[in-house]
Amino acid sequence: MANDTTKSFFHWLDVIKAIAGDQSLPAATIAEILGTSTRNAYYVLKALEEYGFIVNHKHGGYNIDAASPFFANIRESVNFNADQAQFLYNLLLGQDSESPMVGSILTKLQRYYHFYTHEGDRLSYGPYKNFQLLKRAIDLHKCVILHNYASSNSLSVKDRYVEPFMFLGDDADIRAYEPSSGKNKTFKISRISNVEMLDKEWEYGDKHKDAFTDMFLYSGEVRHHVRLSFDVSAYNFMLEEYPHARKYLTPGDDDTHWLFETDIANYEGIARFILGLYEHIEVIEDDGLKAYLKEKIKRMTAR
Repeated sequence: MANDTTKSFFHWLDVIKAIAGDQSLPAATIAEILGTSTRNAYYVLKALEEYGFIVNHKHGGYNIDAASPFFANIRESVNFNADQAQFLYNLLLGQDSESPMVGSILTKLQRYYHFYTHEGDRLSYGPYKNFQLLKRAIDLHKCVILHNYASSNSLSVKDRYVEPFMFLGDDADIRAYEPSSGKNKTFKISRISNVEMLDKEWEYGDKHKDAFTDMFLYSGEVRHHVRLSFDVSAYNFMLEEYPHARKYLTPGDDDTHWLFETDIANYEGIARFILGLYEHIEVIEDDGLKAYLKEKIKRMTAR
């Protein structure tokens, strides 16, 4: 287990990651990342400046200049030339904006190679900053407010007071207990306007329940085991749309069929795939999935 000195070192690194480049943060937010007082945040900023970082103070916030000698030394050890870095940057702009991983890599390319675009900044900083604050809240067992969360289920945009306790879906989702509803819910980080960490510890830790994320990126506490039979067309489409599904596919009784078997958290993801290729798929298991598909077809017919 890390001692206090090691933890402090990691917190300093978190601060450097958060304010390096053009993005500025107020001293109070830096203090939240450090887990200390605002007064100590000023001390850390001063110490970084003495070490050789160029610390700028503007627009009520602090940032570390990308031209700092420390970063210049790091850039010399990076094996990408300018053209390669630009190619990777453009490639990532077309990737899943919900992933903090994509955002963190974009942020690094922006800082090291000065690739600043409105689209790149939108994709990288928002989810990445929220991810860092949520990670901090989990480590400290703190409650947070997810400001202006846009929910596809309730079709609403509102603040959510929750107790976050785990990440899901390649860190694109946060699992949290919501006291107002008395339920554990999964929130997409990309749909959060900003995270506010409160100076209030969890009250309902005993009610936190783990969840898992299935291959269709749906999360839940209950696992539904499904078995499907694919012909050549369904097999090809599955691998083209979900390359990671290969481990769930095994050869069938002949060379033209495959068995698809996995656990899912929600019927909606697999149902979309089945209904789009219904002539090429046979549902073997489970009964819940069969009932869900029948209800979907019934509603489609009624419309």
